[in-house]
Amino acid sequence: MLYGLCRQYQQGNMGGFFGKLRFTGGERVWKKVRKDKSNEANKKPFINLQCISSFNKQTALYNYMHHPVLKIILLHFAFFTVLSSSAQDSTFNAKHRAIFFPYPMYKEHWRTSLGFSFLTTPQDITEEVRLRIPCGEFVALRKISENVQAQARVSFQFLQNHFTAGVHYVKPLGKKFYWSAGNDIGFWFGFLKVQGFDSKASGWLTYPSASIGYMTRKDLLISLKLQVGFNLYYEALNGENKFISNKRYYNGESITLAIEQPFYQRKHLTLAFSAISNNFYWQTWSLFYKTNRKVFYPQITVGFIL
Repeated sequence: MLYGLCRQYQQGNMGGFFGKLRFTGGERVWKKVRKDKSNEANKKPFINLQCISSFNKQTALYNYMHHPVLKIILLHFAFFTVLSSSAQDSTFNAKHRAIFFPYPMYKEHWRTSLGFSFLTTPQDITEEVRLRIPCGEFVALRKISENVQAQARVSFQFLQNHFTAGVHYVKPLGKKFYWSAGNDIGFWFGFLKVQGFDSKASGWLTYPSASIGYMTRKDLLISLKLQVGFNLYYEALNGENKFISNKRYYNGESITLAIEQPFYQRKHLTLAFSAISNNFYWQTWSLFYKTNRKVFYPQITVGFIL
C-alpha cells in the first residue's frame, strides 16, 4: 500500500477524495495532518504523509518486483499451487494400502512394498539359455502433497541392479476410478566374471507412464499401467574393450495389470503381470545389447505391502 501511494504521488494521480500527497523521505513513521484551514478555498485539501523509506528504496523495490526472473518463479509457483491444491475428495475411502493403484495420499506420508519378480527370456533369442532368476523388488512412495507423490523402486539381483525415481500426479475421477501420470529416471549396472573375462555395463533410461485404477465394492483394487521407455546412455566394458553409446532412442513399452487386496491380518498383497516389449532390457545386458526387433518379455511381480 505504501509503495502504491508513493508511486501515485510521483505520477500526480492522487486527486479526488484523498487530495494531494506530499512525499518526504527519511522518516520511519506515518503522520496524518489535519486540513490546513488557511489554504485558499479553491485549493484541494491535502494529507501530509511521511513515508517509511526514501524514494531510492521505493524505486529499487519497484525494479525488484518487475524482475523477469522473479516473474518466472512466481508463475511456476502459482502453477504448481493450482495443480496440487485440488480439494480433498469427500467420497474417498481408502480400503487398504496400495502401490500400483493410484491412490492419493491424504493422511499417509509413506507407502512401502517388498517382493520379487520373475522374468522369462524368449527361447528364439537366447537359444538354450532361458533366464528365470527372481529379482528382488523394493518400492517406496513419499507424499509431496495430496495429489503429488515421489516414487522410488529398487530391483536387485546383486550382480545386476536397477534403480528408478520420479514424481507422479494422482487424482480421483469419481467414486470408483483414479488415474495418475508421471515420469521416472532409471539407472542400471551389472558386472560378471566368466572364464577370466571381467564384464561390466551400466546405463540410463527414462520411463514416462500413466495409470488408471478401479475400486471394486469389495477389498480388491485393479490397476492398468502403460509405460514407455527411452534409452539415454549405455556403457559396456569387456576386458580392455570398451563400448559407449550416447544415442537416444525409443526402447519400447510395457503394459501392467495389477490387483491388490488384503493378505494376512493387516498386511496386503500385490500381484501384477507385465507384458514388456523392448529392443533392450537391462536384465539381458550380459547376453546381448540391442536387437533389431522388439522382444517380448513376460514378467510376474509379487509384493507385500509393509
